[in-house]
Amino acid sequence: MQLSKVIRSKSLWFLLFLFSFALALCSVYIRINTTLLGYEIGKLKAKELSLIRKKSLLTMEYAKITSKENLLKRLKENKD
Repeated sequence: MQLSKVIRSKSLWFLLFLFSFALALCSVYIRINTTLLGYEIGKLKAKELSLIRKKSLLTMEYAKITSKENLLKRLKENKD
């Protein structure tokens, strides 16, 4: 009977160890993925800023091209 208790006790400790190890691995996995997602978010924010600047420049260029003065100037050039 004593041997049975010892084996059961060792089994419980082993299961507890396996459970703890599995939790530690899950924790590491989540931390690594969180870090990688953070880097990806940083890259995407930089790209977003670049695209916003590009859009702003294109909007200014469009406004310049479609301004009344520019359109009249082009119209006069085409008549000549």
